[in-house]
Amino acid sequence: MAVATDRGSDAVGKYSAKNSKMYLIRDAVFDRVGKWVATPLLKVMPSRNVFRTLLALAIVGLFVFSSPLDVLVSDLWAYLRETWWFRHDTFEPMLATLSFFPWLSMFYILDLHTPIAAKYRIRKSKDMSHWKYNGDGSFRGWPVLVAYILPLMVFDYFFPRRNLPLSPPSSLRLVGEIVGLLIIYDALFFLCHRGMHLSKRAYQFMHQRHHEKSVTRAFDAVRLTFSEEFVDVTCSIVGVNLLKAHPLSRAIYNSIIIYLLVELHCGYDFPWMVHNLVPFGLMGGPPRHDEHHKDGRNYFQKFFTYLDNYFGPLNASTYKPLSPKRSNHI
Repeated sequence: MAVATDRGSDAVGKYSAKNSKMYLIRDAVFDRVGKWVATPLLKVMPSRNVFRTLLALAIVGLFVFSSPLDVLVSDLWAYLRETWWFRHDTFEPMLATLSFFPWLSMFYILDLHTPIAAKYRIRKSKDMSHWKYNGDGSFRGWPVLVAYILPLMVFDYFFPRRNLPLSPPSSLRLVGEIVGLLIIYDALFFLCHRGMHLSKRAYQFMHQRHHEKSVTRAFDAVRLTFSEEFVDVTCSIVGVNLLKAHPLSRAIYNSIIIYLLVELHCGYDFPWMVHNLVPFGLMGGPPRHDEHHKDGRNYFQKFFTYLDNYFGPLNASTYKPLSPKRSNHI
């Protein structure tokens, strides 16, 4: 038994050492990206008005150049629908899962390897324990991603059903469907999210893990229980089926919504972020979601603001902010 225990300890030690070396190499690379790429870009960051002007020009261009854009979309669709990976039944959930990695990496670099980015933080907290690999409130999101993708891969293997249409969407339809999917998802999740905060039992069972930290960082986008992940994904699937969106629209939507979810929790307020580009306060972005994480009484929409503005915060006299400490949940 002693020999077996020693061998087990040696194996764990070698595994830990290997992982430590891998993390050191990764952080060395990210440190250079922070110094040589992110820092110079932040030093010449244009104003919000510049980014708004670029967005306005892009919207005008969408209508003015719709015909050549339609040709580009058609050519893209003709290529994609013949590729094995796009035709694969698990392509869309796999795309959504993989889309987390570049955006989480970007904000990891900004958080830990780009000191100049601190001036854009909504709250000046230096707490970066969200990115730790152990301890309470640590780096525990990957099991949720794995638990999301594996059952779908098994189901898709036994029940293939992906059927791609011959005709491509127009460029205007493509943009319209993506916006429509975001609106439907946002409204459905608002109802579920507000309900989780109204019910102490639902909050503790499903949502409390997400609120372990009062200050948000990008990794909080995947700090979820399996049950909350199920609700989140279901809201998106319902929206896709209600709108009957084109597969190309769905694919781009999957990539965009993952970025927006990570941006929502990043704790920064950069001038290029979506809530700073869209006028009239139509989108809330990280500042509103940061307020939500302070006490959970307000701002339950992820992206837009109209439902929160209409329904307002939960009644302060009856709603008691719930403890961020984690309890039993799945």
